Amino acid sequence: MACVLMLSCNQRNTGITTTDVNVENRPLLHEEYMSALVSDSGVTRARIEAKICDIYSNDTASYWFFPEGIYVEQFDSLFQVSARVWADTAYHFDRIGLWHLIKNVKLENAAGTTCETSELFWNSREPANSIESIYTDKFVKITEPTRVITAIGFKSNQSMSKYILYENAFDMEIDEHNSPEE
Repeated sequence: MACVLMLSCNQRNTGITTTDVNVENRPLLHEEYMSALVSDSGVTRARIEAKICDIYSNDTASYWFFPEGIYVEQFDSLFQVSARVWADTAYHFDRIGLWHLIKNVKLENAAGTTCETSELFWNSREPANSIESIYTDKFVKITEPTRVITAIGFKSNQSMSKYILYENAFDMEIDEHNSPEE
């Protein structure tokens, strides 16, 4: 704990008081209306936008906290958007490369497939084609151009081109050519 001096100048108290502040519970950096580019080996890989980003770091943990939502665009080698991610709250544990996305999580890949869930983990240290990159044990809704699938539990590669669903609850084909006439 650190000790902070507080000056008070009013009619009743004209002295100096001290207040204990636990600096380990305060962010190392607080940023509002954040927009950042993430690069790897000099190549831009993603863009992150957030209303608030707090960065915490101490001897045992280091993480970024996005309490009011996050939006991420991931880029391919031609700087085209290959995926989009939205979440109401997010944590990024930079020392282990793990993202924890919470509430109203939505992923969208370049093929138009979306995944919606209440909680999702992304291990950015896994190879992009690893089926262990993205996962959850919560309810998920996968919407592809021709079908909708729901399940409890999901894991996928980073591009959501290969995935496994657990406890499949619903799978409905979408036939756009035979829809009822209006």
